[in-house]
Amino acid sequence: MARDDNKKTILEGQAAINLWLEGVDVWNQWVADNPVADISFEDADFRQYDKVSFERYMFPKGHVNFSRAQFGKGDVYFDRARFGEGDVDFSSAQFGEGDISFEGAQFGNGSAYFFSAQFGPGNTDFSRAQFSKGIVNFDFAQFGEGDVNFYSTQFGEGDAYFYNTLFSRGNVYFYCAQFGEGNVSFEGAQFGQGFVNFYGTQFGTGDVYFDGAQFEQGDVSFYGTQFGEGTIGFSNVQFGEGDVSLASAKILGRLEFSNLVKVHKISGLSFKFTTFEGPVDMDGNEFHCIPDFTNTKLSHQLSLSHFSVKPKMRNKGKLFVKTLIGLRQIWLGSQLRFSSTKKAIKLSRIMAKKFPWLAQATAADRQDIDRLRRLKELAESNKHHKLALDLHIEEMKCSRWIETPWHQLFTEFLFQKLGDYGRSILRPILSLILLWLVCAPIYAVASNNKEISSDALIFSFSQMFSIIPSSKDARTESSQALYGTLIDGKLVVDVPHMVFAVAGVQSLASVALVFLIGLALRNRFRI
Repeated sequence: MARDDNKKTILEGQAAINLWLEGVDVWNQWVADNPVADISFEDADFRQYDKVSFERYMFPKGHVNFSRAQFGKGDVYFDRARFGEGDVDFSSAQFGEGDISFEGAQFGNGSAYFFSAQFGPGNTDFSRAQFSKGIVNFDFAQFGEGDVNFYSTQFGEGDAYFYNTLFSRGNVYFYCAQFGEGNVSFEGAQFGQGFVNFYGTQFGTGDVYFDGAQFEQGDVSFYGTQFGEGTIGFSNVQFGEGDVSLASAKILGRLEFSNLVKVHKISGLSFKFTTFEGPVDMDGNEFHCIPDFTNTKLSHQLSLSHFSVKPKMRNKGKLFVKTLIGLRQIWLGSQLRFSSTKKAIKLSRIMAKKFPWLAQATAADRQDIDRLRRLKELAESNKHHKLALDLHIEEMKCSRWIETPWHQLFTEFLFQKLGDYGRSILRPILSLILLWLVCAPIYAVASNNKEISSDALIFSFSQMFSIIPSSKDARTESSQALYGTLIDGKLVVDVPHMVFAVAGVQSLASVALVFLIGLALRNRFRI
């Protein structure tokens, strides 16, 4: 122990370790006798001790330094420890293989630094810890394979930094944690395969950034979380294969949820019952699920530029599976082995992707239908006509075999194949040309000429565009050339009944195809 020029006590080195070994009562009595002092365990080596416990230890008003301290294989306890008003520094501290607990620890008005601290494979517990006015810094800290628990932790008025913090395989809990008025940063943080839980967390008025963070396979929950008036950034975040939930949250500031990385891995994304008081940016995301915005309240614009969704589908029908297995049984003349059945099922899935109508492809989750309707409503309110049309088409696909009556399915089938749901101009034009060329030989065969002449082509064309004034004269002249016969110097036109039937069908089909062209033009140039 030594004193500086200002008569401030400094406890450090082996003297500090010796006093700690005396136990909590002797330690706390020393603190009572020296209320203003700095304590330093910098570079201290605790590896020779099976367990390191500062449980209920009191620290004076001064700087507390555990930087680069090395803890052994046992557990480390700072439960309900009380730090003074100075800074607390655990920068680059190395914790051992046991559990680390700061449960109920109280930090004073100074900052708390865990910069580059390395936590062992055990559980790390900061539940119900209280930080005051200073900065809380876990930048570049590395947590082990155990759970990391910040349950009901109260962060003070200062900023909280978890920049590039590495969370390993365990679960991460910030359940009901409370952040103060400062900024909160999880930028570049890497979360492991466990569950990440921010359920009921309350963020203050500062900005909250998760930009560039990486989540692995576990679910991520911000259910019931309250965000303040600052910017909430999730740009360039990489989520894993689990579900992501911001349901029932209250977001007062601007939410940036744009340009997510490997967004196709997300199993589900929910904003259900969430209240947005600021603008929402979802630009640049191509989801392979349907984000749930049902029962949400939006006070500002929802930006959906370069946004798309792809619902998960399932094959309701078993036509391909039954057919392939049946054919293999007939061919082999016996019951199929497991490997043969497996191959048949795999082949049936390939066929189902190529022929979704025969496989009765429909939504894997019936709730996707309502989710698509809500997204379509939001796209329409933003005057994003192309996206609204695409979402309407996905809604139709998901509704097949669930809500769409069976007698309307054939019409929808033609609507898809001939016009791509009103999005294609080329398909109906090519269909018109094909219809024109297919009907012309029929008219020629039914005539006296029996050859495909220009008259047959003209007659076929006139049946398609009867609204054009010149088509009436063309139809009259071509019918005379095809079906006219001179009898006693008089031209008699006798059109076979089959020609009337084919011409009627051609005219109706032409009207439908012209309508599809007009619909595509309208959708393309809609204002």
